[in-house]
Amino acid sequence: MRGPGRPRSDQARDAILDAAFQLLEENGLERFTIEGVAARSGTAKTTIYRWWPGKGALAMEALLAHAELTVPIPYTASAVSDLRTVLDGIARSFAGATGRVVASIVLAGQNDPPTLKVYHEKVVEPRRQRLRDIIERGKRNGEFRPDLHVETLVEAMYGALYTRLLIRFSPLDEPGWMDRHINQLLEGALPRPLCGQAAK
Repeated sequence: MRGPGRPRSDQARDAILDAAFQLLEENGLERFTIEGVAARSGTAKTTIYRWWPGKGALAMEALLAHAELTVPIPYTASAVSDLRTVLDGIARSFAGATGRVVASIVLAGQNDPPTLKVYHEKVVEPRRQRLRDIIERGKRNGEFRPDLHVETLVEAMYGALYTRLLIRFSPLDEPGWMDRHINQLLEGALPRPLCGQAAK
């Protein structure tokens, strides 16, 4: 009879995911291999393939399990404040090891459409939906113009993060950058009377 503790299968899975994320940090997705993960984790390749069909699926689960991807979804009286909180959290996560792994997945994914598709479904789309939900709430409570095109604003907000992540012309954690970015975008999103008052 097995003593207390986690099942060996769970321990092995955790070891594989730990090793996978370490290798992604060190080498990126292009040089990421199942063989390397097996050697680092002390697990047989057959065990890894039993749980994941290929390196893309394993890399994505390692990213989701270890990276700082979970940004709390705030729900305060101010949708504008909540947008700032979510976007600031994403920028902070992209500024560190998580960002390096994400950048390698996005870049390598240009030649690996299935992996890029999973990344979009598992990482990008849930974050974009958080922004959509906050903006829609802002439209309902009068913080944003009723005719505001939500998808366009989400694209602009999210796109700037990826520009800095992938091109690296300026750091994601540059002091004050996110506030300036949001303020500029919201100039066209706030109800017109409020925009006029803010300009005074």
